[in-house]
Amino acid sequence: MRRFAVIGAGTFGSAVVETLADEGNEIIVIDSDRERIQHLQEWATQAVQADATDPEALAALGINEVDCAIISLGDKIDLSILVTLHLKEMGVPEIVVKAATPEHGKILKLIGATEVVFPEKQMAQRLARRLSAPNIYDQIQLAEDLSVLELLAPPRLAGKTLKDLRLRDQYQVNLIAIREPNEKGEMRTIIPRAEFQLRRDHVLIVVGLNEDIEKFKNLS
Repeated sequence: MRRFAVIGAGTFGSAVVETLADEGNEIIVIDSDRERIQHLQEWATQAVQADATDPEALAALGINEVDCAIISLGDKIDLSILVTLHLKEMGVPEIVVKAATPEHGKILKLIGATEVVFPEKQMAQRLARRLSAPNIYDQIQLAEDLSVLELLAPPRLAGKTLKDLRLRDQYQVNLIAIREPNEKGEMRTIIPRAEFQLRRDHVLIVVGLNEDIEKFKNLS
């Protein structure tokens, strides 16, 4: 179990809190809005109405002892910068910050954010990829050069076993799992063996470097 601090309980922050709670983590959530704090009391280990720009208030809550802090203060660029600086000075090892603009993201990185996220931009990119290529179900960036791709099995791979295909050797991607429809038409996820034979209705979930992922997408 890891200990998290979530600063800012808007739509993004609330979703982070609820997901972290579902995973069994310990969470301190801070927001200046009382209603948001009350809403998250059932999810958070500790939900506090406080001024996150006050370093003394942060220290009193034990924020310096968390494993990771997530900052989501909407368009309040100056506040997110100030809070990031405080957390860096307090020695928080992992600081993830939601940024409003690329310039904002650059500043956050310079002052100590270990990761900067652009939820709206990333969601828009995922949607655009899916709409432009119907065979692509989803693509998630794991790191700067690493992605997970979920796509309908390319027709040229259908009828062959995983052993025959040697995806890692031929395409430099690793197969994580396969999704296939059951008798009710619902998709189930399986971890296939080498003798597993692909069908055209199988959905492959693979991970690899971005350049290799792009080549694999072109098989379709």
